[in-house]
Amino acid sequence: MGSKVVCVGAVVADLVALPVTSLPAPGGSARSPEISLHIGGCAANSATGLARLGREVHLCGAVGADPFGHFLAGALKDEGVILDHFQVRDGHRTGSTFVINTEGEDRRFISDTGANDGDWPTQVSESLLENAAVMSVHAHGLADRPDVAELVHWFKKARAGGTRVVLDIIRIPGRPLMQELECLLPHVDLFTPNEQEALALTGESDAASAAGQFRQMGAEVVVITRGADGLVWLDEDGAGSLSAPLVQELDATGCGDGFIAGCIDAGLDGLSLQEQLIRGSLVGALVSQKPGAIAGLPDRKALEAMFQKNSDLSSSSS
Repeated sequence: MGSKVVCVGAVVADLVALPVTSLPAPGGSARSPEISLHIGGCAANSATGLARLGREVHLCGAVGADPFGHFLAGALKDEGVILDHFQVRDGHRTGSTFVINTEGEDRRFISDTGANDGDWPTQVSESLLENAAVMSVHAHGLADRPDVAELVHWFKKARAGGTRVVLDIIRIPGRPLMQELECLLPHVDLFTPNEQEALALTGESDAASAAGQFRQMGAEVVVITRGADGLVWLDEDGAGSLSAPLVQELDATGCGDGFIAGCIDAGLDGLSLQEQLIRGSLVGALVSQKPGAIAGLPDRKALEAMFQKNSDLSSSSS
């Protein structure tokens, strides 16, 4: 088994507004210090993070043959992401997300999934998983495709070949995501919802209890990220928590995607779960210090410098 990583899922153009003091009332206006265009979509973000760390990463997804799509294809290629399973499709519009940052509040997203909803998974080559060490599926729940049946097929094939399966989600109200997870989690090695998603889906009042539900549903390892409050994790050997690195946050967009990239990278180095979570947390913290999801993604040198500044970061377990 090599070190190839396959990232599957949402690819969008992010329009990121730096923080406004408050959201305008209906009919009102607010002025942002800057609105800028970035690579976006959870799969694209994590793939970019892995490429900057020197990993062989293949992105599987779709955009339209339009200005946003051509921008994304060019920018991803420039980052070193391998696009042999990436589709630029005529007759489709590229997905896009407007990211709204407000001082003192979590960010808000307004998304048009665009080409992500198309039938692109039917065009994916069966060679997708050849020699893959990791298959990471991102933002399941946002777009219509790949659907549950497609994912179960890929997950079974991946695990049969010794490929680690990682799953991340986005909860959109009205979608029966918990029912879908009942089908998916028995085939997942690492599940990484955030706290807001986990509590809403399970009805639990705390992240640790929510992690327990997801473990009972079949996930091998559950990690629930909690932003500035760190994370909790649960696997067959026990449970634990990890504090977040102390940084001056500018924009939390893409922190979770950076976290996943860091965890995967550490896993490829053969590190323990706790060491994977520490590296993921450091990458996520670096992302938060610059606007957009990819500007703060580190190369190997920047990651090592961040580790040296946070050498006392450790997880607690029970």
